[in-house]
Amino acid sequence: MNSLIPAFHQFLQAYRLEHNSCGIILAACKQLSPASVSDIEEALQQKGIGLHMQLAYDKNTRLLAVYLEGQNRSETHFFSLQVKDILQERGLLAGSLLIASFTESKQATSYVLQRMIQEVLELAGYGEIKLFFHHLDGREETAGSILLVNHDETVNEFLQIFLQQKGYQVTIAQDGMDGVQKYQELFPDLVITDLNLPIMDGYQLMERIRQQQTGPASKIVVLTDKKLEEDVKKSFALGASDYITKPFSPVELAARVKRLIS
Repeated sequence: MNSLIPAFHQFLQAYRLEHNSCGIILAACKQLSPASVSDIEEALQQKGIGLHMQLAYDKNTRLLAVYLEGQNRSETHFFSLQVKDILQERGLLAGSLLIASFTESKQATSYVLQRMIQEVLELAGYGEIKLFFHHLDGREETAGSILLVNHDETVNEFLQIFLQQKGYQVTIAQDGMDGVQKYQELFPDLVITDLNLPIMDGYQLMERIRQQQTGPASKIVVLTDKKLEEDVKKSFALGASDYITKPFSPVELAARVKRLIS
């Protein structure tokens, strides 16, 4: 799992950035030690006195991320020059930099962050600073990211196509354990889960999600054929935001998803 995404969600939680601007700088580096990261952070703090920032480094991709509270695009661009200079002075820069700024109207979802990571890894050149634009494959940023946890392949195929047509990025997990692993990788905006799941049931999945959350909480929708009141109560007690029983109306499901994500 790339460590930059959970670090970003921790930053959101610490500084309550969901209603403010947030600048992100990704830099391709050489292998960094924890001491090197601390040294870079100290140098950046001296350059950006008063700025709330957090650094995260992923050793697998060798990407350094700098998260900045309350910084618009131009401010983030200016600060990226400081990041570039510090890395070059220490001989630690290995490629280019990618920057972006997100506001309340354009949230930095996990999927968008993954696209940023992919893009900076594909950048050629050395020391160039590129701007990341908030569109995906020629479209506006996705309406949000959804993790669908269900062992029924027919339901999965239908819902994936249906929700993707609504603009959502949909990832499928076949069982509860797979759901936990993919949740840790993606930190989606919404989880749609059945209660009857192999290996780990929906109740256990919701409990693990509640324990794993390090940033803004993902919404959870239970989609199941269980109709007993005790199942409904237990689901809401474990953090579910909505409970839908089968057979269900796709139009109603889409309306509820939209309400929860927006």
